[in-house]
Amino acid sequence: MSEQVLFQTEGSIEWITFNRPEKANCISREILRKVTRHLEGLKENKEIRTVVFTGSGSKSFSAGMDTNAFQGLNAQTAYEVISELKEFCEITRKIPQVVIVAINGYCIGGAMELAMAADIRLASDDAVFIMPEVKLGLPSVLDSVLLQQHVGLSLAKEMLLLGEPVGVDRINQFGLINEVVPKEKLKETAKAYAAKVNEVDPFTMQQQKDLFETWQNTSLDVAIQDSMNQFSIAFSSGVPQKMMENVIGVK
Repeated sequence: MSEQVLFQTEGSIEWITFNRPEKANCISREILRKVTRHLEGLKENKEIRTVVFTGSGSKSFSAGMDTNAFQGLNAQTAYEVISELKEFCEITRKIPQVVIVAINGYCIGGAMELAMAADIRLASDDAVFIMPEVKLGLPSVLDSVLLQQHVGLSLAKEMLLLGEPVGVDRINQFGLINEVVPKEKLKETAKAYAAKVNEVDPFTMQQQKDLFETWQNTSLDVAIQDSMNQFSIAFSSGVPQKMMENVIGVK
């Protein structure tokens, strides 16, 4: 049996491919745990600057969590399952590397939560987005809390309350996707973004990613104060001095 998730290192890029095309690349608990462990292992890897998620085949990025994972649950075991998905989304947001999702086709449920946790979202021009949990008797949770920031409250409520599909053109009126390209150009577009990542110092990138987490989770006063602290810390690293010397020749 083929691997259900593939890991491939290409220079400074780590490709993670959901590989269940016969099941629309849905994510089992085993896959979820395996990818979470893999991301944990990348945290200290200085050679990898970008992580790119995509899906096998031409029809689907991922149909989200395999509904078999929800069979026979009670309140306690349901909490255990959703905690695993929370851990996965959390490390996706917080990992030092820039995380890109290259969405080829359907992006459903938990896969949309992954997309919202990522830093950069690329999509094929036939991509479709669905949050169907309500049709399974479940609320949408975790990084779904960010959906209204990405697409506005009205469309977020429509998607979460009705569970109907939304095409890439409509959803991207609100700027959810960084770039929409033909499916055959997704990989090269992801590589182009990764090349831009390589132009930024890793310490600075880590600082900026950490600040996004602060900005999302604290008050305005705390967010501004932490920004000031990070600004001063940058100069203790020597990175700004080096970068300005390279850019404008200041010594």
